[in-house]
Amino acid sequence: MSLIQNSYAVLVIGGGPAGLAAATSLARAGRRVAVFDSHEYRNDVTDQIHNVLIHDGQHPERFRALARREIDNLFETVTFIETTIIRAWTFKTRDSRHEFKVRDRNGTIHRGKKLILATGSVDILPDIPGFQDLWGDVIVHGIFCDGFEKRGKAAGVLGLSSLDDIAPTLMAYFLSQNDLTIYTNGEDPSKYRFQDNLDMALARGCRLDSRKIRQFTRMQDDSIMIQFRHGGVSHLGFLMFTPPTRNRAQNLISRLGIQTSHRDGYAMARGPHGETNVRGCFVAGDTSTVNKTIAVALSSGTIAGTGAARQLAIDEGLEATNPRFTMENEDEDKGEDDDDGDGGEDDFDDSEY
Repeated sequence: MSLIQNSYAVLVIGGGPAGLAAATSLARAGRRVAVFDSHEYRNDVTDQIHNVLIHDGQHPERFRALARREIDNLFETVTFIETTIIRAWTFKTRDSRHEFKVRDRNGTIHRGKKLILATGSVDILPDIPGFQDLWGDVIVHGIFCDGFEKRGKAAGVLGLSSLDDIAPTLMAYFLSQNDLTIYTNGEDPSKYRFQDNLDMALARGCRLDSRKIRQFTRMQDDSIMIQFRHGGVSHLGFLMFTPPTRNRAQNLISRLGIQTSHRDGYAMARGPHGETNVRGCFVAGDTSTVNKTIAVALSSGTIAGTGAARQLAIDEGLEATNPRFTMENEDEDKGEDDDDGDGGEDDFDDSEY
């Protein structure tokens, strides 16, 4: 049987940079916050973070640990809860406001007036032997995260879809000192949907290699050897790949009815403070943008945290001016606390939304 634990002003799901930044903003407004951390992070595959002032080159785990220590030392209103949230829903209080409950993997239910999803995303990587072992090291997402350290070395770009945004390829071409090859991995360049981008890359001096790739191998000097299916190899200093992603907590996003971008799938904010189409629910970090970097996550987390704090204050102002908001906040949530506690589809009730 699910149990209701403490109530909070704001529930923050996600203990990465976005969630930590959101919690900091809310704590500075004196709000009681719960941060749920599943300890799953997109940048776990890399040893260093980059393009973050003061912290460039720091290990991601150390960055998070220092941030948490700072929050613990400064703010007594933030509680960190090490768990995975498997379900989230809204409910209507007696005064007709909508608030939130979440259920963790242990079946415990937590309640909050506002909800911030900083749940991150997961990279979808190609099924090529050796790729995953090199991802986040010599196979990189972009030059701003990892490419600078490999400047001057021969570079590659994997897949024609990586040219959908042509700028990273052209920047990598410049960084590699004009030595970059586009590997299509068997894709037919003539069928690429953005021919203008491909033509620009070739005109700039990029080479094109359409051979099917068999395997990636790390060399002793930390370069990459690409072996092709029908023979032959290439050697590179680094390879860039722009992976498609999926939201780590897409089940929460779907059940809450949050609108997502049709093309990229990220949860959409409707205004300047990170609020979604579900009032009181804010999004931040990788799950809210195509620009999946730590600097952006920190910024959007701060914005979502301040947005939630602003809305809490306005709600309290409305309560003070309207007598009907003085009633005790007894909820009208029905049908949620099933006995199995597994959060599966069998206990989903559309009337809760």
